[in-house]
Amino acid sequence: MKLKDFISWYEKLVPLELQEDFDNSGIQFGNLNREINKILISLDLDDNCLNRAIREKYDLIFTHHPVIFHPLKNIIEQKNSVNTRLISAIKNEICIYSSHTNLDSVEFGVSDALAKQLGLINPKILDSHKNNTGYGKYSDIEEDFAENFICDLKNKLNLENVIVYGNTNRKIKRIAVLGGSGGHFIENCIDTNCDVFVSSEFKHDEQIDAQDNNLILIDIGHYESEKFILEPLRQTIQKSFPDVKIDVNYLKKPTRKIF
Repeated sequence: MKLKDFISWYEKLVPLELQEDFDNSGIQFGNLNREINKILISLDLDDNCLNRAIREKYDLIFTHHPVIFHPLKNIIEQKNSVNTRLISAIKNEICIYSSHTNLDSVEFGVSDALAKQLGLINPKILDSHKNNTGYGKYSDIEEDFAENFICDLKNKLNLENVIVYGNTNRKIKRIAVLGGSGGHFIENCIDTNCDVFVSSEFKHDEQIDAQDNNLILIDIGHYESEKFILEPLRQTIQKSFPDVKIDVNYLKKPTRKIF
């Protein structure tokens, strides 16, 4: 298939119109007539991802986070920089496509994948928009002590550690999840009477707001909250393009350690 055919198919499934104004989802660069036989899916275009794509001769890298996010005033080759990775991809004729907040907001998107990994049943949209789109998911579980839920969460998500804010010496029932940075959605959790919010990157004032409203925050890490979309995304693309080789690129080490 040609790159333009893949983009046309994907953007019917996950429309660009769903992305936020600040976002830069879509093709980052590449020849629209390029034949695509191998796709590598990754959350980010880091050195590990790019080196693998070059070594194993992938035609397209599909990332969740846009490679070009802030306007580029110049492209200068520097060690361990976005510019260097862009130059290397161009030199090796590797196309790059990114799907960020539009993939966050579709019904089967990033937060849905996290909810399924946790075993949440029939989750609802936390911050609902039109046409069944929006951000985050929430659902009720069988009432349990917060500390039991946290242990279960660590097992289901295969996490060595999490950061928890709030009173865990109580029972909980309603759980909200959101892949990525969750701080802006604390009010949605409060409005929907959630007991726990599983996400990442909570600022100090957001922690205070949550504690004042008896909402437990569980920071599992940004990467860890989003990585579960990668395999479902691969399967979805593979079903429509069975002749294309599609692989997922995961980080080999945890993104953080707590000492």
